[in-house]
Amino acid sequence: MSNFQLDARQIVCILPKGKASIVVSGLIKDFDIHDANFYHARGVGKFSAKSSSGLGEQREKDILDVVVSKEQAEEIFDYIFHKAEMNKPHGGLVYMVKVPIMALMQLPEPSERVAGDD
Repeated sequence: MSNFQLDARQIVCILPKGKASIVVSGLIKDFDIHDANFYHARGVGKFSAKSSSGLGEQREKDILDVVVSKEQAEEIFDYIFHKAEMNKPHGGLVYMVKVPIMALMQLPEPSERVAGDD
């Protein structure tokens, strides 16, 4: 197995709070993808009710990030779009970029002998 993957795709989503965990669970269940990451942020909506006063309303967002092979990219992109219900108003934003080279990392298999056992 090579330690690198060439020509991968990174998919990044900005989602309403609570949506990313649903998508990550789906990626694990439906595609066996265990290396998606998400974290929380606050964002300002330009078209919120408070935007007329200058600064838009601050809302918490989920940021989802996953890197997949070029062959899987379109399928995963479409899956995320529909799983996160991004086709609804204020459903979020998703984009995909090329990743020229990606290091593949995997945890070693645990040994049966635990350190300190003699």
